Amino acid sequence: MNWDPGQIGPILIYFIITLGLIAGLLFISHFLGPKTLGRETSAPYESGIMSAGGARVKFTSHFFLFAIFFVIFDLETLYLFAWAIAFKEAGLLGFIEASIFILILLVALIYLWRVGALDLIKRHKQKQLGK
Repeated sequence: MNWDPGQIGPILIYFIITLGLIAGLLFISHFLGPKTLGRETSAPYESGIMSAGGARVKFTSHFFLFAIFFVIFDLETLYLFAWAIAFKEAGLLGFIEASIFILILLVALIYLWRVGALDLIKRHKQKQLGK
C-alpha cells in the first residue's frame, strides 16, 4: 500500500477550516449573545422543566418511547430507500424480501396502535391528572 504525503493536505485544510468556523461561531455568540444574570439563570433546568428545590423531578417516559418509535421506523425507511435504489439488481427475490420486510413493519405498527403506544395525547393527559 503506497501512501502519498500529499494526500493529507486537503484533510488538513478541511480540519483547519472547521476549527476556524467553530472558533468564529463561539466568538460571535460570546459577544452577541444575551448577558442577563438573574435568579432563573442559575436555577437547575432539565428537559424543559424548572426544578423547584432540587434536581429530582418526575418526568414521564412516553415522549421518549414516541421518539424511539420514530427512530426505528425512520431507520426502516432508510433500508427501503437502499432497496429502491437497487430495485433492478435485486429482482423478484429482492421484491419478495422487501414485501416481507414491509409486512413485518406493518404488523409492528398495528400492534403499537392496538396497544395504545401511539396515543400520546391520551397518555399525557392521564399523567397530568395523576392517574
